[in-house]
Amino acid sequence: MKVTVKKNLIIFHKPQEWETIMTGLVEEYGPKIGISWVMRRELGFVVRHYRALVPNDYKPKPGRPDMHYEDHVCLDFYNESTQSWFVLRYLNLDSSSQDLQ
Repeated sequence: MKVTVKKNLIIFHKPQEWETIMTGLVEEYGPKIGISWVMRRELGFVVRHYRALVPNDYKPKPGRPDMHYEDHVCLDFYNESTQSWFVLRYLNLDSSSQDLQ
């Protein structure tokens, strides 16, 4: 799982990984959890879809762009305790797959 964890923010670099977690949240809390204000009230965060400009994995030919856009999913938390709860409950992070900042 490729995620970045920052203060009050978790970024899923692969949206399908978030979709897996969201499916579990819907099973646990019901379909209303997909409503942003319900998610904020019950879980302490809201979801934001974001297109990030990231560097290419390869060296492009001269004159070609060396960056491209990728879809990311960001979770904006309203306090650190709910973020810590989310990380402990739903993310199985190991040192090779996380980027803590």
